[in-house]
Amino acid sequence: MSVTDQDLPLCPHDALKSAVAKVELLMIETLSAGTGFNMTGQVDARQAAAYHLQSGGQRVRAKLALSGGFALGIPGADSLCIATCCELLHNASLIHDDIQDKDTMRRGQPALWSKFGSNLAICSGDYVLSAAYSVLCTISKPLLLPSMLTLLHERTATAIDGQCADMCMSIDHLEGVEHYLKIAKAKSGALLSLPLELVLLASDRAFAMPLARQACEYFAVSYQIFDDLQDVKMDGEFNSSNTNQPKSLNIIFITMKQVYPGDLANAEMFARDLGLQHLDLCDDIANQMPEGVGALLLDFSAELRRMFKVLAAVECV
Repeated sequence: MSVTDQDLPLCPHDALKSAVAKVELLMIETLSAGTGFNMTGQVDARQAAAYHLQSGGQRVRAKLALSGGFALGIPGADSLCIATCCELLHNASLIHDDIQDKDTMRRGQPALWSKFGSNLAICSGDYVLSAAYSVLCTISKPLLLPSMLTLLHERTATAIDGQCADMCMSIDHLEGVEHYLKIAKAKSGALLSLPLELVLLASDRAFAMPLARQACEYFAVSYQIFDDLQDVKMDGEFNSSNTNQPKSLNIIFITMKQVYPGDLANAEMFARDLGLQHLDLCDDIANQMPEGVGALLLDFSAELRRMFKVLAAVECV
């Protein structure tokens, strides 16, 4: 796919949807590159990966890269390249996460491993991960590739560390809420900050990369807490019925064990307050980022804040 700067819209507010559609197309084209071979005639890793991508998703990382690229004035094709790379990397992690968590559904349809088996899902996830590196190599500034590829590996490694800690740790062995926050930042924050860090690097504003990482880590913690609040009933049933499995690292149960013993109501209130505090921290740092590159992250933060309030209202009914 040949993309010129003129192919991409100039206004993120009016045309972000159009730019995201280009990311969708480039992801599929990247995964379809090469002939491959199929000796069995069955679904292969490329087809399985396309099945996963076509299930949809919010494309948050693509939007952050595209919006940030617009704000920083980098070439449209480079914004597209970075957005596609980050979305492929994120989706590779989702494919593998579903296998590890044994989640049978993803975005309203059978998860890739559930439909095609774990072996093909592992291969497909690896293929998507490799494709992410491939598409990044189309950046118009090849001299930046060593730094970009190093950053890509570092953030992937951090996310893997967080995932390993999440799988291996149990509530009984967690040192405290701070330990939970550290795991959440690593598991979710690393790949969320990557698109903003890459566009900052591409625009010669590497000095602001630590701000992007910090803001995204705080947002990731808030989102994880919100997710835990939504899943408190399901996670509670899992913890009680799987005595031989590590207990789910849900902030509510950690708080009930270490802060408010046996007190669900206060534990939920504590978690909500903690989530909102981290959104405040996210907003403060996002506002310090140059050229308004954190504007879309601030929009995401405002929406998550609204969702916290809605959830609190539902719990009070």
